[in-house]
Amino acid sequence: MRTIRRWLPLLLVGLPLLGAAAFGGGIVVTDHLEAHNTFCTACHLHDKKFTEFHPVQGKRVTLAAAHNLEGEKNVKCIDCHVGATVTDKMIIKALAARDTVAYFVGAFQEPTHLRYALGTRTCLKCHPTGGQNPAQENAFHNASHHTKMPMVCYECHTVHPTASVETRFLRESTVKPLCDTCHKDMDQ
Repeated sequence: MRTIRRWLPLLLVGLPLLGAAAFGGGIVVTDHLEAHNTFCTACHLHDKKFTEFHPVQGKRVTLAAAHNLEGEKNVKCIDCHVGATVTDKMIIKALAARDTVAYFVGAFQEPTHLRYALGTRTCLKCHPTGGQNPAQENAFHNASHHTKMPMVCYECHTVHPTASVETRFLRESTVKPLCDTCHKDMDQ
């Protein structure tokens, strides 16, 4: 009993400190590794999606590929997938740590959707006008009833599924049902 009382304070302080140090060290290491898209695609997206992240026959076929430009404007996977806030980053790092453990124990499954919604705030990091363009009077995002829509950018602008740059990566099969929620009588 006496031995337990002697070690208990050390365990109550030491184990949380050790856990915090491991988590902090993990953040430093993964921040370095995530600077390269090949680290991300080693587990996620694999060959087909990674190919679509680059121009296919000279065309950018996904919104992610449109962001994968040469030079200073090159957006890496983590630039979007880390979120926009410190809270986003901590939650995403914790989910990634859980996935890593699952991978090493043979229980990892490729996610089919984002388990933590990154929200429009992530897009607004680089697109602060939210798509509004004063030079285009009739632009979709300029309409006051569209600016108040409770949707995130990537509900309409598909990021990883293929779509056309000419349509700003909008896919009718995705967008039309969303439009129909307000515009019930739109022409087919």
